Amino acid sequence: MAYRRALGPALFGALLLAGLLWWAGSSAHALSLPGATRFFGPDQANRLLAWTMPWSTDLPSSTQFTDPVGAVGHGADYAALRESAMQVRYAALVLLFPCGALPLLRRLSGRGVRRAVVTVAALWGWGITAAMLAVTVSAPWMVASGGSATFRLLPGLASAMSQGRELPVGAALVAAAAVTGLMTLLRRETASETRPAVPTTATVRLAATLGTVVVAFALIVLSNDRVAGRIQTGFGGGGGLSEPGDLLRQWVQLSAWTMPTGSGFGRWLLYRLGDVALLALVWWGLRLLAVLLDRVTYPAYALGAVAATTLGVVVSGLWNSLLSYQGSTGGPLLYYVSVGSGVSAALVFGILAGCASALTVRLRARPQPSAPAAAQAQPA
Repeated sequence: MAYRRALGPALFGALLLAGLLWWAGSSAHALSLPGATRFFGPDQANRLLAWTMPWSTDLPSSTQFTDPVGAVGHGADYAALRESAMQVRYAALVLLFPCGALPLLRRLSGRGVRRAVVTVAALWGWGITAAMLAVTVSAPWMVASGGSATFRLLPGLASAMSQGRELPVGAALVAAAAVTGLMTLLRRETASETRPAVPTTATVRLAATLGTVVVAFALIVLSNDRVAGRIQTGFGGGGGLSEPGDLLRQWVQLSAWTMPTGSGFGRWLLYRLGDVALLALVWWGLRLLAVLLDRVTYPAYALGAVAATTLGVVVSGLWNSLLSYQGSTGGPLLYYVSVGSGVSAALVFGILAGCASALTVRLRARPQPSAPAAAQAQPA
């Protein structure tokens, strides 16, 4: 499929995703009303407010934007910086989503229910990643609007880029389903297109295994609490750029786990089932991509691997939330584990896993040079 045919649905999905997040963010001020507090409870209303504020264009109720301490008369300037941050955030989202959706729609343009389901899942995972990247791009403006851009800049950036990752989980699913449905309606009846030979089963499994090993390294080694502690405390010195540990952990840790202690070994194994589900989803996604892509290319395979890893992080977080709930009367929202702790690392290691898998498929599928004609000739 040509890029121009997939451009319209990709832009439609980007606008739909941005519109859903804007609509949710515009309702943030309503969560502070007495009616919302009585309906959800004060704790759950505050949790919802924390989820929606990163996507709200309204100014938060803070003296920073009216008459900040130590900078009297500059409240309007800080408010303008936050407005610029939100403009950059939504503009980046509208631009980033089609950049990943176009290669996926082009290479997954065939017919069939399985291909449609894989397309929805791939666009869903990429929509979550695009929202994370949009928040990351706008983080410098958001940190500057707080008036403390020169005080511990890197931890401030890490805190700013880890926000706003709960709402895109639902909004990206709606956008992905809408884009896939629109592609189905706009698809024309054309003759069957020739595609390269499908890789063998052994090649597909080897590629999926190698890509999963890359993700497993981040999940098993880098996500351990001891390694995380070394990363956190491995930098010293003074100044605003002396603490990159928080920022680095955002990009290398898919999850967080500790070694079993005490008598809770069984419960520790239950929590590890979420990590097993993450790796299984990554392996299955890489295996399907090698078969369903009309041509195995590095961009499409890497984007698909990023989507599979992101969805695995979401599934693992939901599983941990179910284990943490325990039927408490405090409300389910209070026990929801944020997916923001792993989406950034899913982008990094998803790209690495996709490139490793694509390289394996392309090397194994490369035709072998034929024997020289002189060597095949037999003497009379």
